[in-house]
Amino acid sequence: MKFTEGLTIDFENDADRRMSSICRIMILLLIIVMLLNRFHVFKISNTIYPTLLISMVILFVPTILYDFMHLRSKFTRYFVLTLVVMMAGVLYSILSYHVIIMLVFPVVVACLYCDKKSVLFTAILSVPVMVASHLIALHLKNVPDEPLVTLYGVLVYGVLPRVIELFAITVICCSITEKLQRLINDLIEKNNDLYADQQTLVTSLAELVEAQSRETGQHVKRVAAYTDIFCHALGLSDEETWKVSVASMMHDVGKISVPQDILNKPSKLTEAEFSEVKKHVDYGYKLLHNSPGEIMQIAAHIAQEHHERFDGTGYQKQLKGEEINLYARCVAIADVFDALVSKRHYKDEWDPQRARAEIVSQAGRQFDPKLVELFDSHFDEFLDVMSRYPEQ
Repeated sequence: MKFTEGLTIDFENDADRRMSSICRIMILLLIIVMLLNRFHVFKISNTIYPTLLISMVILFVPTILYDFMHLRSKFTRYFVLTLVVMMAGVLYSILSYHVIIMLVFPVVVACLYCDKKSVLFTAILSVPVMVASHLIALHLKNVPDEPLVTLYGVLVYGVLPRVIELFAITVICCSITEKLQRLINDLIEKNNDLYADQQTLVTSLAELVEAQSRETGQHVKRVAAYTDIFCHALGLSDEETWKVSVASMMHDVGKISVPQDILNKPSKLTEAEFSEVKKHVDYGYKLLHNSPGEIMQIAAHIAQEHHERFDGTGYQKQLKGEEINLYARCVAIADVFDALVSKRHYKDEWDPQRARAEIVSQAGRQFDPKLVELFDSHFDEFLDVMSRYPEQ
């Protein structure tokens, strides 16, 4: 399975948070500049204070967009990069060579996104801003002595060297972003390989358990497919849906610790025998909860809680309602429905519509009523799963 969305989103969100942090650091540096000016370390006119204050307010915008409003679109990121470029130009205009590093600062921070397009966008935008900044600095007389006191001097000895420096920095930044992007792609590929290995392992283990209880591997495949329907209906991401669906295949993994003569007994179980069967939820949890990986942790909760009832009268009789894990509540309906419509050594299969009516009748008692509504409204999809995975 190839799922890159989660990793990509996490990476970009982390880059957004770092960008807002850097902008806050810039605000702190501007405060230091103002203090140094007050102590006459810099010879800057006090009239620039309003501009510095406005710059600090604008530099706080990324924090508002990313950390407070949680806006994560590509448009927002390019807007923030544009903002950083403009602020670099403004700060250079009023502080001149005191902050000359600001002219390449935006290109460097664009590397945070490990995206060459972001770096090139920032570099291209920086060129006209750089020219304008030098011209404004010349007009404000915020330039050192000759030769930068004339237009010719500014263009030849100010703008041209800065453009060459910007080009060199851009080349370096593009090289860095390409290297980081390759590392990210390698990580994503290894993550996909890990997912594929986990799915193979889980499928094999689940089919082994089902074979021990005289049930086919089709049962776990159908339960996984039914769970997939629930997850999509609940609006979960494709990656999260896949994880839960794969984990659902191990809902009865604890049966591997139940004596086979009890599991396959053709007649009605005694009370003691049924008590032993009920222990499979604890066996499954103990088997899975110490296993590494998110899928195994999801599977552990499903294995332990998929026989809990919404009214609190399930196997453990200590969980009820939404205290029961959401994924386990989904698997509970999927498992019971498939058991009803499947032939077992102790029962004949039910007609799907009869099984549907039974599930609906248990809303609020055995099953989560909201999930029962989803089951009922997506019933055609459940029938499709039955046709795709018939008993062999």
